[in-house]
Amino acid sequence: MKKVWVEALTPKQILLFSYLQRELPNTDFYLTSRDYDLNRELAKELWRKVYIVGKHGGATPYSKVRETIRREEKLLTIAREEEPDLHLTFASPDSTRVAFGLQLPVVSCNDTPHSTIVSRLVIPISSDFIAPQPVAPFFQHYEKFTRIHVFRGVFEYAWVSRFKPSEDILRDYSVEPFNYVFIRPGEQKAYYYRDAIAATILPLKIARHLLRRSSLKLLIYPRYEEQYILYKRELKDTGSRVTFIEKPGVFLNLEYFARLVVTGGGTIATESALLGVPSLTTFPRELEVHTYLREKGFPVYRYTGLHIIEKLLSTKEDIYDREVFLQKARKMFEDPVARIAEVIKMHSETDASSLYSRNKKFL
Repeated sequence: MKKVWVEALTPKQILLFSYLQRELPNTDFYLTSRDYDLNRELAKELWRKVYIVGKHGGATPYSKVRETIRREEKLLTIAREEEPDLHLTFASPDSTRVAFGLQLPVVSCNDTPHSTIVSRLVIPISSDFIAPQPVAPFFQHYEKFTRIHVFRGVFEYAWVSRFKPSEDILRDYSVEPFNYVFIRPGEQKAYYYRDAIAATILPLKIARHLLRRSSLKLLIYPRYEEQYILYKRELKDTGSRVTFIEKPGVFLNLEYFARLVVTGGGTIATESALLGVPSLTTFPRELEVHTYLREKGFPVYRYTGLHIIEKLLSTKEDIYDREVFLQKARKMFEDPVARIAEVIKMHSETDASSLYSRNKKFL
């Protein structure tokens, strides 16, 4: 494959797909993303060629559709100039629609069965679809439209397996190993995440509880400006115990050395659990990926009340425990980057054309 167009809409996706540049050094990649969260900064750091196209559509259906239309027009112009041979996406309806219209083969990925609208828009018009083992059964009904590829493990293993711990970043935030909690609110503007309490208020409630019942410091990484303003106001009288992370980045080291990780989402809880860090999510439903990891002995938990905080803080932590979990993950899971690269390499124009014709009748 000479040139691959990659669309990544979140930091997780930007990071995951970035490793393909090394995995497939003879392939020309370019990335499209949107101005959202830390996308812009991370994309420019990790990718050779980047186009930032549009922004997050906001919280209302109207604003989402309006931004989709705007993005598609710009993506079409870029695709015409770049002339890619294949499109790779983590379930972006915007880019998939453009790629399909241009008769490009589409390789899509997904690990969120609860994001049903996105799945219905993307997977049926994909030539190939890649999913991790714990969620693959929830996508099986799409097999009449696309080739489904399943790998053993979770997408987050891609960067956890390549991670080398370092304490250097701790000095920037004046914390020591195991004397702080890393907190990240949830994606309350996502269409499937309408519960602002679970996304924002519950992590804030946990932060207050930790300040009252422990001597731990808090490192808080807000997702939106509104969350930053709220947390800053509500936690203003805490002295030096609360530090806000205001610059975007990949913070695996801050997670690795944390006493506890609290998040309103799923990705940080997943990657922290793989690192052996007790990880608590306030996401308003049980995530299949977390059930899978918990059954395999990784420390990821769903918030059920403040009592769980005491339980998670009651165990002794040391670096050895972290290394045990990392070694366990390496023995247990498959590298998703290698599987994605394999699908790209095996893709042929003939197969893509036949799948395009096959899928066309379902539109």
